[in-house]
This record gives sequence, structure tokens and C-alpha cells, in this order.
Amino acid sequence: MRQELTALLREEDLTAWELSGLVGISEKEVLEHLEHLRSALHGRLDMTPSRCLECGFSFQKRERLKKPGRCPVCRSERITDPSFTIG
Repeated sequence: MRQELTALLREEDLTAWELSGLVGISEKEVLEHLEHLRSALHGRLDMTPSRCLECGFSFQKRERLKKPGRCPVCRSERITDPSFTIG
């Protein structure tokens, strides 16, 4: 499974939701595999951070791979999913 995820992430920038649809497992499982890949690849897993669609706040310092629930600035729940690629 991790080999499939690695191959997909070498080709393009994808969200956990998109990856789950492509490999046929739940988004939660994808996030668990991504956590493992992040440590196995020694920082070569690049993450494009989530962004608030209301105020534009970017979650640059966030380490968790899961999408945040709410914006700390405007409290909006309209937040983009983080996306991942292997650099």
C-alpha cells in the first residue's frame, strides 16, 4: 500500500481524500500511512498547508497531517485540505 502511495505522490500533488479514492482505503488509513512515510522518507514528504477560504489564513506551522477543524483567526470551518507530494 505504501509503495502505491509513494508512486502516486512522486507524480503529483494530492490530498489524503484524493489518495483514498485512488487506492481504495479510508482517508484515516491514508493519513496513518503518510505519517509513516514522512518518517521513512526523512523529510522528503512535502506538505502544502491548509488555508482558510474565508480570511486566507495559511496553516504554515502545523505539523499534523489532518485538515484543521477551524480557523484560529476567523473561526470559519471552510478550510482547504492539505496536499502532499514527494520532493
